[in-house]
This record gives sequence, structure tokens and C-alpha cells, in this order.
Amino acid sequence: MNITTEAELGIIIRERRKKQGLTIAELSMMVPCSPRLLSELERGQRGVSVGIILQLLALLGLSVDIRGREENKS
Repeated sequence: MNITTEAELGIIIRERRKKQGLTIAELSMMVPCSPRLLSELERGQRGVSVGIILQLLALLGLSVDIRGREENKS
């Protein structure tokens, strides 16, 4: 999956959080970050540090796979 915007990343984080039955408040305590920051991230409204994003992805069982664009061409 190619993610090109903060909004797309936020959608993935929100869907995974809900699938795992976590509230924004519960997940924000695990990272830690404020519920407001997490809510804004899920709506693609705010830049968040890469460190927080990586922590969130790890807690939600997601990972980042970085490839050059030329590697994605079929």
C-alpha cells in the first residue's frame, strides 16, 4: 500500500485502532501522547513526529517498508 498523505496514514491508524477495540484515550496513554494529538493525526490535520508515528504503528502491529519508487513498478 502506498501512503502519500497524512490523511491516508491517519485513516490506517484509526481503522487499526478500532479493529483492536482501543479508544483514542487508551491508545494515547500507551504511546504516550495527548488524545487530542492522536485525534488530529487520525484526521490528517496535524504533523506528528516520526517517533510518535513509529511508536503508534508498532503498538498497532503495523510496520513501515521503505522502497525506492523504481522498486514499486511492475
